[in-house]
This record gives sequence, C-alpha cells and structure tokens, in this order.
Amino acid sequence: MLEFIIKLHPEISIKSKSVRKRQTLLLERNIKTILKQLDEQVLVTNNFDHLTVSIDSNCSDLRSRMIERLACIPGIVAFSQMQSLEFTDLHDIFLQVAAVYQTQLPGKTFCVRVRRQGTHSFSSLDAERYIGGGLNQLVSSARVQLKKPDITIKLEIKQDKFLLVAETFAGMGGFPLPSQSDVLSLISGEL
Repeated sequence: MLEFIIKLHPEISIKSKSVRKRQTLLLERNIKTILKQLDEQVLVTNNFDHLTVSIDSNCSDLRSRMIERLACIPGIVAFSQMQSLEFTDLHDIFLQVAAVYQTQLPGKTFCVRVRRQGTHSFSSLDAERYIGGGLNQLVSSARVQLKKPDITIKLEIKQDKFLLVAETFAGMGGFPLPSQSDVLSLISGEL
C-alpha cells in the first residue's frame, strides 16, 4: 500500500476556520483530480491539519508518478511517504526501522522522534533512545545529533501499529488553485 501524508502550506494553516476549511477542500479536490488520472482507486482523506493520500498498490512506477504529480500541486509545502506497520515489542520496531534506514545512515547524523498513543510498556523517550541507540550501534559511521541532524527518523506509534516516515519530498507551496479571487488593475501611463 502506498500512503502519503500531505503538509499544508503554512499560510493556509493560519487562516480563519472557514477559510482554512475552504482551502483544504480545494486542495483535496485538486489532488483527487490529478491523481485519479493515474489510478481511479486513489483515496484522499482530509484531516483538518493535513491530508492523507493512499492507494492499494506497491508499484514503483506508480509511486514515482505520484511523487512527480504531488510535487507540482499548489498548496502542498511538503509530503512524506508513510509505511503503516504492525509490531510486537520495541525491539521489533527497531528491526523494522533499521530495515528502512540502514542504507541511508552511513556517514550522516540522525535523530529519532517518536509520538505515541495508547498503553505501552515504554514511553516515547524510551522508544527514541532504544531505536536511536540501536541504529547508532548498527551503522558505525552514523552519529546521533539531536539538533539539526542530516536525517530525522519520525515514528507515530498507535496501539499495536506504527507509522514510519520513509521519505520526505518538497512541494510547490503557495495557495491551492483557484483559492485566490480575480483582481482587476488599471494602469495608466500618465503621471
């Protein structure tokens, strides 16, 4: 399954509730219109502060075309490919994170950020330390750096599943089309 989380342009986030709702609906409609050309099964979900795009496919060609299209849609400041995975314990999470990030870490600085919901035998800080320490031992040329690292590994743990940000891409930014009103300007050559 391909899953992306869409971060709104910051100017959209500071608008009043009604304007924000209108602009996120425009962005949602624009994303659906553009991505349905690639695959009719694409699902776009509006979560007020972000949008999610998902499709039941793991085709690398479809993934690259979706990334290409999402990068060109006004209103998206950034988007990340997510992986939803199940786990049994903290070590299981570490092994799954290592499988994704082990090849990206050599020679880089990194940190692990965890948001957790539900009842677990560990805290978010425990998870950050365990996963970060394990990756630091696994990749000897990598270094933990909590401020301004080269790579930030983001996890969201919810009950018995966790979301892993696999890769982040830059968007176009700006406002979604056609959220701005037309303007008529009269320019005269006389002083």
